[in-house]
Amino acid sequence: MQISGLFLFVIVGFFACGNAYLLARTPRGMSRLASLQAATEDISVAMEQKKIPKEGTMMSSPAFKFFNFFMSIPIIHDIMFGVYRKQIVEKAEKMGLPWTEFMDEMWESLPELEASAAKLTNPEVKIPEYYYAQIHAYNEGNLCWESAMEEDLWSKLMIAPLYNNALDGDVQMRQKWLSITNKVIKPEPKFATDLGCGTGLSMYMLDSKWPSIEAVTGVDLSTYKLAVCEQKKSMMPTSKAEKYTILHGPAEATQVPSNSQDLVSLCLVAHESPKWVSESLFAEAYRILKPGGSFTMLDLDKDNLENLLENPFVSAIYKQTEPYMQEFLKVNPLEDLPKAGFEVTAADNASKSHKVYVGRKPETVEA
Repeated sequence: MQISGLFLFVIVGFFACGNAYLLARTPRGMSRLASLQAATEDISVAMEQKKIPKEGTMMSSPAFKFFNFFMSIPIIHDIMFGVYRKQIVEKAEKMGLPWTEFMDEMWESLPELEASAAKLTNPEVKIPEYYYAQIHAYNEGNLCWESAMEEDLWSKLMIAPLYNNALDGDVQMRQKWLSITNKVIKPEPKFATDLGCGTGLSMYMLDSKWPSIEAVTGVDLSTYKLAVCEQKKSMMPTSKAEKYTILHGPAEATQVPSNSQDLVSLCLVAHESPKWVSESLFAEAYRILKPGGSFTMLDLDKDNLENLLENPFVSAIYKQTEPYMQEFLKVNPLEDLPKAGFEVTAADNASKSHKVYVGRKPETVEA
């Protein structure tokens, strides 16, 4: 991502002039201005001393704090991401992705989706605090229809540039992930669980990769996404659809029986979660797997991500769209999976921006 200095100056100057007066009229606003002044002073000191943040610490830099401050102001946040969203839709349409048409069809099906969400809702499930984060800059995060309806569109749009703008790039990436997984797991798995299944983008690929699979359980906290997932299922041939069971609940504490699964998958969930949740997901996967079963995860490549985050403006954008990014950077599957009891059997790239990790639950498990 390249942002010209003039463009940044215009944005910051415009918002600063337009909001300083409004901010100063409230106690909260005065506090924000004090924080801004401190951040600005930090930037000046850093520039004078020519400080360069160490790797992995960009989100602690004065420049990052400065940009993050502005983007966190509600009116600025809404304007910036409103413009960004408009540009994204235009870009998608030019690439041949019928964003507007697809969303119009989804909104037309809203009554059916709402009915499905109501049926899927488990009244005993309490949404944990961390899940209310504004993931992908949606005000309600994963708990809204826009997030659920647009999930497939975003997947195609964001992954396409990694595959020469091919609109099936997201499918190619997931196929690569599953191919890497297939090389190191026991052949012919029969029972699988997808943690944080969302709208089923990855989950519905499992039985295609492994025809031996008899049953797949998808677990997610968002009934909005589960309703879209169920909608997809209703369009499938019965022979495929009957293999899938969708459950409303936390992926880190499923109701799946212990030692019952041959394969557990986790796709692009860790970077949207606090570190403790990722660790809990690893532990849950270990619990429900049979001895000899495998856990496979696909997520952002941290090395590539670190390079992107060297730019403080990019870091601030990531912070607004992926609020748990700092937590994700602390997750180390090569260390965390063994701590959960796994033997790491594969660590490879599904794309230049996505990493695959596979862990096996030992055949003999110590009591």
